[in-house]
Amino acid sequence: MHIVNLASGSKGNSTLVEFKNSLLLIDVGLTEKKLKERLAEVGKNLSEVLFVCITHEHIDHIRGLEVLAKKYDMEFFVHKKLAESEQFKRIEFKEGKLHTFETEKFNAGDFEITPFDVSHDAVAPVGFTVNVVSSKSKVGFVTDLGIVTDTVKKALVGSKIVFIESNYDRDMLLGGKYPYLTKMRIDGDHGHLSNEQSLMLASYLYDGGTKCFVLSHISENNNTYEKAYLNFASFFEGKGLTLDSDVFLRLSFQNKHGNNFTLNEEE
Repeated sequence: MHIVNLASGSKGNSTLVEFKNSLLLIDVGLTEKKLKERLAEVGKNLSEVLFVCITHEHIDHIRGLEVLAKKYDMEFFVHKKLAESEQFKRIEFKEGKLHTFETEKFNAGDFEITPFDVSHDAVAPVGFTVNVVSSKSKVGFVTDLGIVTDTVKKALVGSKIVFIESNYDRDMLLGGKYPYLTKMRIDGDHGHLSNEQSLMLASYLYDGGTKCFVLSHISENNNTYEKAYLNFASFFEGKGLTLDSDVFLRLSFQNKHGNNFTLNEEE
């Protein structure tokens, strides 16, 4: 199973998961044109994508959805409450192409996908874990949430790789230019994870077997890639661990695709 983030941040989010000839996108927060460009950069074509899973309805996660639903022969997986909401009434899906879920596992071709509830200011926001059917090697995606719940921990523990939100540096946020209410929304229980909150979750997951963390949804106004990375690196090195041996830290980017990861289904 191959995984590569195509874009991550407040301007658009999408991650490609590939196994054999099955291509899955987690969120489609880029325009059709941008999706084509980012996929081409990693040697793929948008018309090859068979499945799309949506975490929630914010524009940076569904910007391309309406066009894809009309033009492409893809299977779309959306939380039942979101599919029934006002926000989705304008989106026209081809007959039989919209599938809904709640908290149960579901299959999309060779993929087994497990949604789990997260705390975010959206209709029915979720994170996902993905693995190949019958394989225990899973990858986790949790990039929009305000607090880490036991549900989140339970869902992600044991993942080989986790794309984990490290959205903001709290000092930068509170001392920055955003209006007070926006700051409180970001810093609240239904907003985003700070660098410190993200690290606390990563520490728990590391103890549960996760060795690779991809820092994602990093704010361009309230954080820096360096701050997010050093926050993690300093912590793990302080525990006597060696980077790129005991633990692997990578970044997702807004303006370019990230690293291409490979998970061995036999693990």
